[in-house]
Amino acid sequence: MTVLEHFKALCKIPHCSGTAQKMLEHLAAKAAEYGYEVQEDRAGNLLCRHPEAKVTLQAHYDMVCIGKAPEIALKEDAGQLKADASTLGADNGIGMAMMLALMETGKAVDCLFTADEEIGLIGARALELPLRTPYLLNLDSEEEGEIMIGCAGGVDLNVSLPLERSREIRYCYEVVTEGFPGGHSGVDIDKAIPNAIKELAVQLYDNHMELVSFKGGERRNAIAKAATAIAAASVPIEAEGFKSMGRMTVDVIGADLVRMLHGFAHGVRAYDTALGIVQTSINLAQVETMATYAQITLSARSMSTPGLRRIESETKAYFEAFGASVKSEGFYPPWEPEENSFVGRVKAVYETVYGKDAVLGAIHAGLECGILKEHAPQMQMASIGPTIRYPHSTREQVDLQSVDRVFEVVKRVVSAL
Repeated sequence: MTVLEHFKALCKIPHCSGTAQKMLEHLAAKAAEYGYEVQEDRAGNLLCRHPEAKVTLQAHYDMVCIGKAPEIALKEDAGQLKADASTLGADNGIGMAMMLALMETGKAVDCLFTADEEIGLIGARALELPLRTPYLLNLDSEEEGEIMIGCAGGVDLNVSLPLERSREIRYCYEVVTEGFPGGHSGVDIDKAIPNAIKELAVQLYDNHMELVSFKGGERRNAIAKAATAIAAASVPIEAEGFKSMGRMTVDVIGADLVRMLHGFAHGVRAYDTALGIVQTSINLAQVETMATYAQITLSARSMSTPGLRRIESETKAYFEAFGASVKSEGFYPPWEPEENSFVGRVKAVYETVYGKDAVLGAIHAGLECGILKEHAPQMQMASIGPTIRYPHSTREQVDLQSVDRVFEVVKRVVSAL
C-alpha cells in the first residue's frame, strides 16, 4: 500500500484524543503482521522494533477532532487533500502512514507511536519503553523543505473564578460570535486570526453588559472559533448582533468576568528575531460559566524554559488579582535547537531530493522531541513532515506532492543509516 492508501485506511478508524484505543489496536496488529516486535506501555505508547534498526521513526496516533470528526469524509482539490466539515487528521496521520508503509516493506526501522499528544503530550511524558537506536526522526512537522531542530515547550493553565450572582429583572440578549477560521494555538498564533472569546468579550464590555452565561472555545490547543453569551442590561440595548430575549428575571453575574476576559492579552507576547519565529505566546482557549464559578482554560508556549515559566507566572498573577484560583498542568520542556551529525545527514538527503538548500528551523508548537530527549538524552533528533495547512481546524489540508517528496527523504535517510 502507498502512504496515501494507508492514510485513507487510518481515516476510517476513530482516533480522537483520549479515545484512540481502536487506532492503537490497528497499529499493533499491522506491526505484528509485518513481522515487527510489538511493545506497549501503560500510557498506550506503542514501539515496533526491527532487530537491525539504526533509527526510530516517531509520530503520535491521536488527532484533534473538530466538526464532524471522527467521521472524516475525504476530498481532493487541486493537489490538496481535505475533509468535509471536519479536521483531517493529517496531523499526525500522514506520519503514521509513512511508518506503516515502511514497515509493510520490512525496512530496518523502529517505529514509536505515542498516545494523546494533542491533549498535553501525555504519552511521551509517561513513556516507559526503552529507545535503543542512536537516532530519532520525528514526522510531526508541517512545512516541507524545513528540518526542525527545536520546538516550543508548553503548559496549560486552568482558571476557576468564583461567581457572585444576584436575581434581577433585566432586558436579556443572546450574543454570538462565530464563523471564525480557528487554527493551531501555536503555529497559527501570529496569523491575526480572531479569537471568538476575545471578540465576544469586547462586545459585552463596550456595551456595558452584565452576564448571565458565557461559553466559548473548542479545544485548549485551538484558537476559539465560536462563543455565545446571554447578556443583560437594565435598559434596552440596540447593538448589532444582539438578539433580544425580552425582559425577564435572571441570575446576573458580577462584572469581573467580562472585565477579566476583555483585559487579558491573548496571542503573541514575544518574538525570537534570531529564529524568525514567535518566542512566547498564550491562547485563551475555552471559557464556560457554571452556577457558582467560571472555568477558563489557557495554553501557554515558549521557546525557552525561563520564558515559559515567566508567562505561566504572569498569567497566574493576572487571574489571581480577580480572585480566581489557577492550576498548571501538563508542563513540557522546549526542545532547544541543536545541530548534530544526524541533522547533517538528514539535511544532505533533503538537498539531494530537492536540489536546493534545506532550511534548519524551530517551530512554535509542541513536538515530542523535547520530552523524548529527556527520556533518551543520547539520541540525536530531527523532525520533518509534509506541508499541512490550518491544522486543528476544519480547514486542515495536506499537500499531496509534498507527502511524496518527504516520504522519499524518509526512505533515503533510513537507507543511508
